[in-house]
Amino acid sequence: MKAVPSALSRRLQGSIAYRAGDGAQVGRETFDLCSHPGGHILRALCVLDDVDLLRDVTLSLAHDWRPQEGYCRVTRGGRTEGVLWCRVEPDGVRVDSSIAGEAAPQQFIPTEAPLPYLGLHPLQGDALIVEQRGTDDPGRFRPIATVTNSVSPNGDEAIGGRLMTIDAAYVGAEEIEVAAGRFAARRYALRWREDWPAADLWVRAQDNLFLLMRWSLIETWYELAEWSEA
Repeated sequence: MKAVPSALSRRLQGSIAYRAGDGAQVGRETFDLCSHPGGHILRALCVLDDVDLLRDVTLSLAHDWRPQEGYCRVTRGGRTEGVLWCRVEPDGVRVDSSIAGEAAPQQFIPTEAPLPYLGLHPLQGDALIVEQRGTDDPGRFRPIATVTNSVSPNGDEAIGGRLMTIDAAYVGAEEIEVAAGRFAARRYALRWREDWPAADLWVRAQDNLFLLMRWSLIETWYELAEWSEA
């Protein structure tokens, strides 16, 4: 029997543990990051048990990891609090949304250039910002424009399209150990607001696989628990 060629060139699947300060697991994120000849697709389900929150996210990205479309649904206690769908255009981002089941007016958020990053709050999605920051000029924060569904840490407050800037710095190469194993890593610092401390993010050295995030603003921290690659 002749083998059928795969439409995917790479597929990363994994689970990220959300942990309280004492290490107890308070949630999880499962993700599926697929690469194909025309770009990439990320699907993520984020389960925050401690606040009874579900976040369902899909991102479509071009070959250079720039966003094309994004979808996010936030559900709390079985009730959908908000749904957001973003389409990136050459001069802005078009956003359709509904809040508590009621359709909101369509937004068009103008940008000076095609948006380089779309922040809808999954951790593997946070890790994709490293594709736009790179590793040059270590220690220097570089502003990266983004549209997000919420500026709150859990992505569940004042849901709607928001244009903002994330300051990202490459810190350096490190070797770290998480629940999923020991990895050669790249470390970054991400700052979402000037009055917030930067979060520390580690990704696998050769790509953008999420490994670890710690942020002094909140007690919860996050580590890769399981992963597979095909």
